[in-house]
Amino acid sequence: MGAEPQADLSTYRVAPIRLFGDDLAPPRPLYFMYFPAVLILAGALSWTIGNDDGFAFGCVAATVISVYTLWQWLFRRAPTRFSTLLAMSLLLGYGGGALNTWLTLPRGPLALSEVMGLGRGVLARGIAAVLFSSALLYFFGEIFEKPLFGQSFRLQIDSTMRSLINLSAVGMLLGYAAHALVIEGPASKSGHVSIPGLFIDWIYGPAVALSIPAFLTAKTGRERVLAGLSSIVLLLLFAVLGRRVAVYSTVLILFALGLTGYAWRGKAIRNAILIGFFGAIIAACGLVFMLLRISPLSRANIRSPTIATRVAAANKLVKRGDALAVAVAATRQNVQRRTFVIAFLANVLDAASTRTPALGRDAEDMIDSTIPRAIDPNKVRFFTEEGLVDQQFGFGYGDEANSVLTGGATDFGLMGVLIYPLILIVVVRAVYEFLAMWLMPIPLLIVSLSLIGAFLPTEATLSAYSAGIRNEIIFGIIIQILLFLPRFRLRQQYTGRLG
Repeated sequence: MGAEPQADLSTYRVAPIRLFGDDLAPPRPLYFMYFPAVLILAGALSWTIGNDDGFAFGCVAATVISVYTLWQWLFRRAPTRFSTLLAMSLLLGYGGGALNTWLTLPRGPLALSEVMGLGRGVLARGIAAVLFSSALLYFFGEIFEKPLFGQSFRLQIDSTMRSLINLSAVGMLLGYAAHALVIEGPASKSGHVSIPGLFIDWIYGPAVALSIPAFLTAKTGRERVLAGLSSIVLLLLFAVLGRRVAVYSTVLILFALGLTGYAWRGKAIRNAILIGFFGAIIAACGLVFMLLRISPLSRANIRSPTIATRVAAANKLVKRGDALAVAVAATRQNVQRRTFVIAFLANVLDAASTRTPALGRDAEDMIDSTIPRAIDPNKVRFFTEEGLVDQQFGFGYGDEANSVLTGGATDFGLMGVLIYPLILIVVVRAVYEFLAMWLMPIPLLIVSLSLIGAFLPTEATLSAYSAGIRNEIIFGIIIQILLFLPRFRLRQQYTGRLG
């Protein structure tokens, strides 16, 4: 067991040990032996069977292992590794999402591949590739990647962190009022993303994750009121940020609660109420989001709609009296098909096995698109992976479910699916360790939560990860600078807890 971490939060100096504890959990045989073995076996069987039965078998295996991983991580304080999180999200998004469509989409006597217009064996090989890739992530991650947090680390919300949470809630409201934010994220114009909107959107995930622990651990009436108001504002913003953001943010909230030492065991009723509360918030805000999204806009507002114009359009449906029915029907249809994100990956993987893949062009252009034009004036501004896939393989895709796996499949087929996630983890972890050398605990915690949130969505492209790395460096430094302002000057000692 390592020594308790000691550091002075009021200075830039960092102690020569890990800020979040050095008593790291050892590698677990379940994760570096048994999970990889099961995933490889399930993938081999799915590939060999080569039909919808093999595909369903692979989806079940992916769902069971990913749900178990999620449960252990959130409620049993299993170690946090980027590699494990990425494996979990890929298995749950591709396997669990496909299983949801399989069970909920009416299709009569037709096989799922027939309904989706895919050839025999394409889906089976697609899910097999996901299983193989995740097996490598579990294996190499468990052995070589250190956990982010020590086993004895406990998060304590101090006054500085509470101020940042409150300012984040105010900043989100101001961002929408100033049109720096629109529905689902930062505003953009002519390819230029709003920098204030990007920063506010970046800090939202960590802020909402910490807001509930801040409320539950408040010691004074003033702290409780401010934390409560901030929590309400940040949670209600699910309605304009979208159902997926709501789900991933809720996962981050539950994770942050675990960091505070919240005891999940022995509190069944309280836990059920808490989970039910978040479920109700996600359901209600998800319906509002769908209503805002599908409400018809006027010609004058359709190109650059603001929240106000979308609310006005939705209000017309409310006055008509069928807003709830329309939102429920649209959500049900969306949930049935939208979770079937594996179709694009499976098709690209199949095409790359018979034609020459892009050989790195997808990754190159994805990363290049995130470089500021001040550095690269000739960068690719409007690159899409779908456009490259159409050009390379002769498809006619529009907007599809992209991920690090689709990027790998586009560039190098199955080999890219296996290698790209590992390269991504190495790069992100190297950047994180560099920032950990220089950032104080609070900025590093925000960066940690932001990166954890970045690995939860299945549909995160190479450009999203590249932009995320850029944002972690720039915005982490900005938070560091903010903490040197007189209002945020920290006076407490770091004694194994943050705060």
